[in-house]
Amino acid sequence: MGGVGVFRGGQTLACVSNTGPANRYSITLFEMVEQALKESRLALANIDRFAAANGPGSFTGIRVGLAAAKAWGKAIGRPVRGVSVLEALVKSAGPKTECAFPILDARRGECFFGIFHRLPGQSEGSAPPDFKPADDGWVLKPDSLRAIIEKQISETATGTCIVRAHDQVAADLRSSLPTSLKWERVEGSLVRTIAEIAALEEPAGGPAGSAKLDAYYIRRPDAEINWRD
Repeated sequence: MGGVGVFRGGQTLACVSNTGPANRYSITLFEMVEQALKESRLALANIDRFAAANGPGSFTGIRVGLAAAKAWGKAIGRPVRGVSVLEALVKSAGPKTECAFPILDARRGECFFGIFHRLPGQSEGSAPPDFKPADDGWVLKPDSLRAIIEKQISETATGTCIVRAHDQVAADLRSSLPTSLKWERVEGSLVRTIAEIAALEEPAGGPAGSAKLDAYYIRRPDAEINWRD
């Protein structure tokens, strides 16, 4: 999927979704950037901060997005931030439970999975909800999910599973997971949410500094696996 947006405070100046094939993202990204800048009537030099999804997801999409954002940030001396797709899913859904479990289809019969806990001092149902990741995320077989989630919601904890609206593989896991769980489906692009998260934490190190810009694959790329083998 993917997309590009230009935002000023809470205002959306432009938001362009990727309608081309996923395997052409390295080309369509720059076409989307050009269109977004045209719609917002801005030049690249007018951008104050760059943000890009750092994964998990498509290896090619993550690499291209991060490389482009870092290059633009360095070229014009602007901060750059990488944002976890799992974190963006949780923020976009805004669950009202104590635990949040973002789930993404990782293909190959596996899924990407995250565990997020509501920050201390926030009661269930409070808004806006703030969550903190319990770990770096998982890639695992769907039949392992139930035991992990049951451990998290044992006793009094409540939980919400969060999936993307177009991710039917992740949504189909509902029948195999505890019936006490709530479910949220996030519609559309995560571009705006990624920008909002990036705006909350200015990267350290001055105007050209960067934060969380290592790719967040969770699963090792095939090239690395094959090289080690």
